[in-house]
Amino acid sequence: MADDPRPPDPPSSHSAPLAADLVECLQVHAFGPQGVDNLSSTTSLQSSILQYREEHGRTYHAYKPNIAYVLPNDAPEQDRLNLQHHLFLLTFDGQLALSPAARKKDLRRVLDAGTGTGIWAIDFGDEHPEAEIIGLDLSPIQPSFVPPNVHFLIDDLEDEWAFSHSFDLVFGRMLVGAIADWPRFIKQSYDNLEPGGWLELQDVCFPPGCDDGTVTDDEPISQWSTYMLEATRRVARPADAAKLYRQQLVDAGFVNVEEKIYKWPTNTWPKDPKYKELGAWCCENIVSGLSGISLALFTRGLGWNAAELEVFLASVRKSMKDRNVHAWWPM
Repeated sequence: MADDPRPPDPPSSHSAPLAADLVECLQVHAFGPQGVDNLSSTTSLQSSILQYREEHGRTYHAYKPNIAYVLPNDAPEQDRLNLQHHLFLLTFDGQLALSPAARKKDLRRVLDAGTGTGIWAIDFGDEHPEAEIIGLDLSPIQPSFVPPNVHFLIDDLEDEWAFSHSFDLVFGRMLVGAIADWPRFIKQSYDNLEPGGWLELQDVCFPPGCDDGTVTDDEPISQWSTYMLEATRRVARPADAAKLYRQQLVDAGFVNVEEKIYKWPTNTWPKDPKYKELGAWCCENIVSGLSGISLALFTRGLGWNAAELEVFLASVRKSMKDRNVHAWWPM
């Protein structure tokens, strides 16, 4: 998380729009150069983005299909993302965000970059009814009925941003694998923040850690991690990008940059009750979603076929569930 060094503006009397408790909201934006809207037909674009691409029985985003985003958008993946949201809440003791912006009561605008199912944006909107929450994603998988201060846009984070208003908080969770040019994303976040605004990133970083030598190089979880790193580098979205965030934030001009590493055990191997619970949820999150996490990267990036991947993943699941393997994911 990082603070914008510019002095804050005076307090605003902004309030959330008056509306019913729930509103239906889905907007499609396609920004071109200088912020010119490229939509020739909103209706046709809305139709096309719902025609998801299918690979090996999983579906992927249809909007800008040439983008090398590698996770599916189908119901099993949506369930995994919502479970992962619960895992973050456990990690942060119920807090949705950790930056000082999340504790303010006069927020005006918040951007949830890569909103996924929209669950964070909806919860944050409920927590901050005074603020407008914008959730942006490639896939229109968010619910139709949301709090009146929450809005979803379908767009590409890696395009030039053309928002008409700046934000008090730009929030990004699990964007590793979604962004190719991190310095550009961080600079665009900086440029679209209000004076005194914050950027908060919550992300995983490969490879897994281990404090007692129980994770060897020939352990399947280690082999999977090595393959994942190679595959993500081939599609220019490395799975260890988070290790550079701190310096990239500083380079972009942020001050008060703080980095904190949390640990997600791979299963229930820890003795500590909280970490044991985190491990149980983490195991469910990754093991149950392992095919979706791996499929596009291994087939597109490494040239594997789906059948041989599933054979390999059987051993990886066993390794991730093995309580004698004391691995943890840096978060």
